[in-house]
Amino acid sequence: MRKVHTTNIEEAESLNLTPIMNMVLVLIPLMLLNVVFMTISVIDVTMPQRSAGIAQNGEPPKRLQLFISKQGFTIVKGAMTLPAISGCPEGGPTICPNEPSASNETDKQNWLELYNTLVGIKQEPDWQDHETVEIVGDSSIEFGVLVKAMDIARYQRVPQSDSTALKGKALASKEELNESRIVMTEVTGGKTNLGMFPVVVLGLPTVAQ
Repeated sequence: MRKVHTTNIEEAESLNLTPIMNMVLVLIPLMLLNVVFMTISVIDVTMPQRSAGIAQNGEPPKRLQLFISKQGFTIVKGAMTLPAISGCPEGGPTICPNEPSASNETDKQNWLELYNTLVGIKQEPDWQDHETVEIVGDSSIEFGVLVKAMDIARYQRVPQSDSTALKGKALASKEELNESRIVMTEVTGGKTNLGMFPVVVLGLPTVAQ
């Protein structure tokens, strides 16, 4: 009878995953440290509505409007369009760009003069309680310019070194605007940002038919 040779096969040992798991546990914190988290900011805006017509006192509703184009900012206060500031062409926008050669569209506009003009309006007795600004952007205006205009118009600011101011004030330079802080005001339960024209209404430019 033929003999059948048998070979003893050693039982395979189970894999030792402990070193790999230890390495993964070390790598996870290092990967999390290098992750860039995205911060999303939300700006509350209001869509344009039909005019309320005539106010209770018989006068037209008070309106503050800011029209934005590549030529600059045109500010309409009530029924009056503010004239061009010094250095801007007569008959043009209220505030013309001060850095027209800048590569970024946002950097071309004169944000310092816009803020100082708006805070000056806010300090007028008839406009101290007014909270709404209507912002209308030309179709060629980049979205970033609109966002910057909303940010400038919403809050009262002071120089970073002024820690006691209770209201916003005019700023002296572009650098001072960039480094400025928003004035805080006391409210029930704590503090909040002091608004200038915090209610922003976005409008669309009217196209002649």
